[in-house]
Amino acid sequence: MPLLDIHVLLQSWLDHGWLRDPQAVGLRTFEAQELAERGFDAISDGGQLCLYEDARLFRRAGRPVPASFKVYLQRGQLGANGLELGYQVHLAGFLRAARQPLPACRVLLEHGGRSGALLFDNGLVLQFCANLRGKPRHYYLTLVEGHVADAQLPDRDSDIDLRAASARHVQAIYDSRDPAELRRLARRGNAALRELASLLA
Repeated sequence: MPLLDIHVLLQSWLDHGWLRDPQAVGLRTFEAQELAERGFDAISDGGQLCLYEDARLFRRAGRPVPASFKVYLQRGQLGANGLELGYQVHLAGFLRAARQPLPACRVLLEHGGRSGALLFDNGLVLQFCANLRGKPRHYYLTLVEGHVADAQLPDRDSDIDLRAASARHVQAIYDSRDPAELRRLARRGNAALRELASLLA
């Protein structure tokens, strides 16, 4: 089977807030039995929540893009899924290729502007970091976390709110920046920040 373009896959998260189609990552379902049969590593809290994780391979512009695909099940039902990408996918490249206009989001930044997150109204979190060496030139999309809306899982009985926990996590790490502040920071900031600000303007 040909490798799926990572931009196409990421668009699914952007559209819905989470990855709806298990076939996009070579699965029939996101159910625990299949994930175990497919060799996913499982980490459980012993009760409500279980994280399943496995390596997947995608492509971008003719090159392979390895990633770690994550599935969170709450009492056996899908609560969230995501990707850990490392330093392989340019955030600006994906945002340019994405369907416009982009969904509404908040920008959160670390003090020096080397890393941050986009927190979308649909619960999607995109974390990013600048290149490791030299002055920040581009942001790389390092982590994708998408959360299933509670209304789509009416029978889920859990006191763990993954969407809220994810939002609290990035808000604890980064400071929220409104559009005017982002533009001001970009004018005297690094090249990666100026690139992001221009795309979100």
